[in-house]
Amino acid sequence: MRESVSLQEPIHYVHVDEKICNGCVLCMKACPAKAIRVQEGRVARIDDAKCIDCGECMRICPRSAISALMGANKTEDSVSKDLFTAVSASTALLAQFDEGILPNDILLGLKRMGFSYVHDQTYTNEMFNVAIELFVKEHREKDDAVFPLISPICPVVVRLIAHRFPSLVKNIPPLLTPREIVARESKRRLATRYGCQERDIKVVHITPCPSKMICIKEPIFQERSYLDEAVAISGIYETLKKNIQNVDEDIVLHHAGGIGLGWGMSGGEIAGLDINCLAIPGLQETIRYLEKVEMGLLSHIDYIEFRTCDVGCLGGPYTVADKYQARHNLRKLIRMFGEEKRVKYAYVKKLYEKGWFFTEKPPALLEEGLARLSHAEITAGIERQNRVEEILKLLPRKECGACGSPDCHTFAEDVVNGKDFLGSCVFWEGQKKKMKICV
Repeated sequence: MRESVSLQEPIHYVHVDEKICNGCVLCMKACPAKAIRVQEGRVARIDDAKCIDCGECMRICPRSAISALMGANKTEDSVSKDLFTAVSASTALLAQFDEGILPNDILLGLKRMGFSYVHDQTYTNEMFNVAIELFVKEHREKDDAVFPLISPICPVVVRLIAHRFPSLVKNIPPLLTPREIVARESKRRLATRYGCQERDIKVVHITPCPSKMICIKEPIFQERSYLDEAVAISGIYETLKKNIQNVDEDIVLHHAGGIGLGWGMSGGEIAGLDINCLAIPGLQETIRYLEKVEMGLLSHIDYIEFRTCDVGCLGGPYTVADKYQARHNLRKLIRMFGEEKRVKYAYVKKLYEKGWFFTEKPPALLEEGLARLSHAEITAGIERQNRVEEILKLLPRKECGACGSPDCHTFAEDVVNGKDFLGSCVFWEGQKKKMKICV
């Protein structure tokens, strides 16, 4: 069994090219985790302990100085060197091609690239929809149930909650994501077919964003990820396109309807749910609504689909097609395949009752772990916060970012943590004089 990496030893794939970065602070201001500093007007520095790999810094950088490190071109090598390799492709991949190229063509193109097993993740998406409805119905009957439940699909949202809104961890249902289910079942089926061990099977996920790599290396709600590698859509696009053109097989690999296909765009996940739910796209809107959830303002809602990319996964940094064109493509596919689920409800319900969809480490356990702070730790935290508040009283609260921190509160925290000093504030000398005059 491959061990997951501890959260105390963060792995991140966001990289700043110091030769290109000019310290403009735009990324620092945009970072929702306040993980970036640009001190003394130098290049941006990312605090790995705070980074949630949302990619917002990459999107906003005007000089393209920030990028994500990923094995974007390793897919062909992975297929040729490993005897048994399966693939789990993001639904966003199906909207990257011109009209006339259907989901089944794309899945067959992947098969031609040498994968031992190609699974239709869109069908698993529809199964997940049924599982969520069953979980909500079951959850509503509990006296201590918390609502709204929050989708576990976007890894950036999950990491954002774990780091910034830990009280909401219990709102995340303990269900495996479709990509993980596909990987688990691929390993089981291939191991049975070829008479080998599950650890001998390699599963590659084709992804629109680098955050999928992080959730493979550092799964928060699982003991380990069933996925072995994430590869960028942009890294395999041209090779896949050539293989699609040469497809001549008449094998049916795509089995889902429009509901399963719609997951690539914002609102696609909840389109297949017959419950009271919302879809919130965009990072800042996600943060704003998580704050509302934390205040208890949305407890009448059953389920919320959060996506940090503004149009959903189609807006990921590793997609190829224009995100609005891709959304148009996806909507056409949904109309073509029908706006109904094709999975059998009774079959999925039986799997649900057997625990087929559940993780080994429910979010509630993590939430309990985060809550187990000693009295000394709580006392130290209160004292630290009091020191932060005292420093804030000394600052002019210009929120300018000239000190190299995104705002005055973060600067005060850095001072308390010994990472900066009050003299870094460009207004500090004037503030001291003003304080003396007032006295």
